[in-house]
Amino acid sequence: MQKLKVLILDRQFIIQEGANGLLARSDIHIHEASESQEAIRILHENHIDLALVNLDDYNLGIKLLKHLKTDYPDTDAIVFDGPGEKKDLFTSFNPEAFIYLSRPFRWSEIQKRIEHSRSFLNHNKRQEQLDINFKQFSKLIQEREGCQIIGISPAIKTLSSLILMVSQSDDTSVLITGESGTGKELVARGIHVAGNRYKHPFHAVNCSAIPESLFESEFFGYHKGAFTGATEQTKGWFESSDNGTLFLDEITELPLSMQSKFLRVLDDKMITKIGSHQQLKLNLRIISATNRDFGQLLSKNSFREDLFHRLNSFHIHIPPLRERKEDIPVLLNHFVSEISKRLKKPKNDICPDAIEKISDYSFPGNVRELKNMVERAVILAQNEKLKLHHFCIERGGKPDPNIPPCSEKSLILDEVEKNAIVYAMKQTRNNKSRAATLLAISRQALDRRLAKLNLIKIS
Repeated sequence: MQKLKVLILDRQFIIQEGANGLLARSDIHIHEASESQEAIRILHENHIDLALVNLDDYNLGIKLLKHLKTDYPDTDAIVFDGPGEKKDLFTSFNPEAFIYLSRPFRWSEIQKRIEHSRSFLNHNKRQEQLDINFKQFSKLIQEREGCQIIGISPAIKTLSSLILMVSQSDDTSVLITGESGTGKELVARGIHVAGNRYKHPFHAVNCSAIPESLFESEFFGYHKGAFTGATEQTKGWFESSDNGTLFLDEITELPLSMQSKFLRVLDDKMITKIGSHQQLKLNLRIISATNRDFGQLLSKNSFREDLFHRLNSFHIHIPPLRERKEDIPVLLNHFVSEISKRLKKPKNDICPDAIEKISDYSFPGNVRELKNMVERAVILAQNEKLKLHHFCIERGGKPDPNIPPCSEKSLILDEVEKNAIVYAMKQTRNNKSRAATLLAISRQALDRRLAKLNLIKIS
């Protein structure tokens, strides 16, 4: 445990006798000084968390407090004095920076401040560790994958720490949850790249894009002659991912008929190809992802509970962009640079008012929506500065009227999905193939979603 470092400044040693009894704990280290110069030297040589300052000698105390204020703003201070003797002088010096106690005071008041300093110390320690993990993870994926983690929010730093921790456990199954567009596949790739499997394959499979009749052959593979059309022996996704990572996106679209077989693979790490009785031993990590609520699926018995728990050995949730707004300006500038370079256009600055208004937008499509918005803006702006109207967002952070609305009620995942599908079908006049292209999913996946949401005809 890291010790709380406390400095006591009291020329006449009035405080020490009482304070030492209170502070004689294994988690607190006390530094004593009788002169301000000695106290300042202690501050230079040690990271002091809390200073107890006696104002009986006003000039002595104020000298130290001024030093604390200018050079050590993160250090807490409790100032002692006789009953109201110099409170007016002290208040005129600095009314809010430090705690003022006049005698007689309760030691419980000091104890509260000590606990406050302890909490602040622990918080800072956690933040320092998050920063260290974030830098370590960023450096690792930059070296191994040539990509970056973009963001400055505590949520992104916490996410990076979780990725770094679980990446060191090669066999642990990971379940990634989050709304559409938050970057679940990027997190999965981050886990793979940061771990010991990074030199081996990473395969991403969208479970909603595979027809139910082909699931078994796609994942388990088959021998030549196993069925009509099986003209050669074929590896499935499990075997192709051996020694590497298999990422199962939209895992909730896995048919019930296949869920027991997937559970067996997760438990035994063995498969049997179609048309064969020989078992193949595999060494791979399974990472799965969904934007749906597993609680609802389990309550409706549309997903096996035992498979859910097996997939959910380690859970990572990606917060939506609207909950980490401090990342939006950073992402904006990153995407402007990246897209301008790709489109071979000059990188134009973004108007400050545009950044402010965009940061107020709710982004129901999350980072994916932001990236698409930036690409549209870069194209529209030509060679001029990027302004708010280039991003197609109205004043006040409201979405463009051509984009389907997203009320607070519609933030439920099924409602968001339903609104997007209805919008796509209306835009394409019920042409399913074109609507599927607009939604970036397969025609089969769209059919399943239409059936699931009971959308028979959209007018």
